[in-house]
Amino acid sequence: MFQVHTTTIQQAYHGIHEKIFDFRVEKPLPSDWTEANVKLGSDVSRYVGPFSYDRSPYTREIIDNLSPTNPVETVAVMKCAQSGLTQGVIIPGICYIISETPAPILFMAGDKELGKNSIETRLDPIIESAGISHLIRPNVVRKRNQRTGDTSTGKEFAGGQLIMQGTKNADKMRQFSVKYIFADDWEAAPRDDKKEGSTQKLVEGRATSYGNTSKKFYISTPAVEQTSNIEPIYNQGDQRKWHWQCPHCEGWIAVEWRVKRDDKTYGGIKYELDDSGSLKEDSVHYECQLCRGKIDQKQKYSLNLKGKWIPTAKPKRPQIRSYYLNALIIPPGFTSWVDLVYEWIDANPQNGVVDTGKLKTFKNIRLGQTWKETGETPRVNELMKNTCQYLPGVVPDLTSEAQGNGPIIMLTLACDLNGIMTDRKEDVRLDWELVAHSKSGATYSVDHGSIGTFKRDRDKTEFERNTDGDREKYTYNHGYLNSVWPIFEKLIRKEWPTESGEGTMSALVTLIDTGYFTRLAFQFIDSIHDRVIFGIKGEGDIKYRSVLKDTPMVKLSREVNTLYLLEVNQLKDELSSYIKLKKGNDDYQPPGFMNFPQPTDGKYTMTSFFQHFEGERRVEEIRDGNVVGFKWEKKNNQSLNHFWDVRVYNLAARYVWLDLFVKSEKNIRSITWAEYVELVS
Repeated sequence: MFQVHTTTIQQAYHGIHEKIFDFRVEKPLPSDWTEANVKLGSDVSRYVGPFSYDRSPYTREIIDNLSPTNPVETVAVMKCAQSGLTQGVIIPGICYIISETPAPILFMAGDKELGKNSIETRLDPIIESAGISHLIRPNVVRKRNQRTGDTSTGKEFAGGQLIMQGTKNADKMRQFSVKYIFADDWEAAPRDDKKEGSTQKLVEGRATSYGNTSKKFYISTPAVEQTSNIEPIYNQGDQRKWHWQCPHCEGWIAVEWRVKRDDKTYGGIKYELDDSGSLKEDSVHYECQLCRGKIDQKQKYSLNLKGKWIPTAKPKRPQIRSYYLNALIIPPGFTSWVDLVYEWIDANPQNGVVDTGKLKTFKNIRLGQTWKETGETPRVNELMKNTCQYLPGVVPDLTSEAQGNGPIIMLTLACDLNGIMTDRKEDVRLDWELVAHSKSGATYSVDHGSIGTFKRDRDKTEFERNTDGDREKYTYNHGYLNSVWPIFEKLIRKEWPTESGEGTMSALVTLIDTGYFTRLAFQFIDSIHDRVIFGIKGEGDIKYRSVLKDTPMVKLSREVNTLYLLEVNQLKDELSSYIKLKKGNDDYQPPGFMNFPQPTDGKYTMTSFFQHFEGERRVEEIRDGNVVGFKWEKKNNQSLNHFWDVRVYNLAARYVWLDLFVKSEKNIRSITWAEYVELVS
């Protein structure tokens, strides 16, 4: 009896022991916790009341990767803009961690001000509504209660803290260790920090001490393929896409803008245009890529409720999960399919030239896809077809009105300085062009020419070399008989006749290249007091245009008040896009369209003028094996590009005038050409 009793006790003991050591704290899934605790106010969302993932079902799985029982360590979301990821994943994810799995958190935003705004306007109200405000308190209380543990740059709570950093402050990240990382707008982060190396490696290094229990979320709308931060991480994962079950064939389909079938046809968004080229709004629908069944936008809500993420690739590591999200599936009430088609047509006009700027924006913020920048050389055969009936030297006010471009608003004059100025040799040439800017933004070249006869030896013919001693040479020195400056001043002051004969016009803004012969150029500029005239040169030492940002085209120098600094590569990108423009079916000219007068007296021919627009090409700038930007350079030593440069300066002249206008108006911070002409017309 005693032996049996002892055995029974031992079995009971071992059973209790196993249960004790098999004990696990059950935590709710992050999505369930969010729906049970988070309430949205009107200051946070248009949907007031308890949070529900029914509005954005695609975010449920993404936030549930935060669960301690989920083995995923790295999450990448490459997405369209305004997709609900901040409100559905990042903000409730932070609150869930504070409440259920407290540990140090790093929250990264595009810059520190954006991060502060997210904390103040999004996170703070949710912390309050979720009833976890009492958990926010300082971990260390110093004298006089100097710390609250609750600021716009961070939160302290039992078991951890929230640290907010801008993605550009990589050098400050080595000071702390975290378990959770939310890198919002990851595309804005520099790929490499000058001191610390890879930004991604630096960020992930903050979570090293937590091993495979750490969670890293990279979320961003992509930009340029060659320098993208989010796409490489997305490609390392299983590349999940949101799928609907087709209501017709019941097959699971990835929801994408265009899907190519085996028979070379396409599924995805479909639409029709009427005879005038306008969109038939009621024709917009989604065509199933499997059965060609028609899906209406009204079905989106119910299809999303039943939708699911399906992997489309094998991940580099099982612990990396990635998601692709476009604007076709975002909640009803935001950007509609009709809106998207209008944007698509605007970027891809029927029988017109693709607007690469608008197409890039559409791919990035609507489709959530990267844009591949390419090198290029302008082609001017089409540009030469933009010849009108007016003659050189005449302001084409009647032509502009007749072509639907409205009145001529102003004339600009720009010049490029070339030649040799040494103690032993003075031989120069000043190339210039006068451009008329119309109300619509289309331009008309009024006249062009050169002052001086300089040619480089490699460009001379044999006859020109043999007779070079007979050639009249010019100088940039002042007070000399053959100085270019008195002749150029006459162009500045000249009253140019108009086609209509109703008055004359003179150059409103004159820009002079001061990159070379700087002292002599400014000596001339400083001698003119009754005209708007500035020197220009490229901005700083930057020789390429970064693919990550656009900067102001022109900027007044802080050191020299008669000098404007130009973003030359950015201006050349814009001018190159204008060269590609074509007229619409009704002869409509888009803004930036370039018009030219009849070829006369050797002007406006291929050899004397237009070939200069093909003298440069756009090429990649590569640093440490990565494409960091693009720059324009001469195709070869024999290429002529002087009138290309002069037209770039005339484009800059319009931006200079707008900048001067803004500086003269206290209540205007910036203005476009279209806004300006509405004010002055």
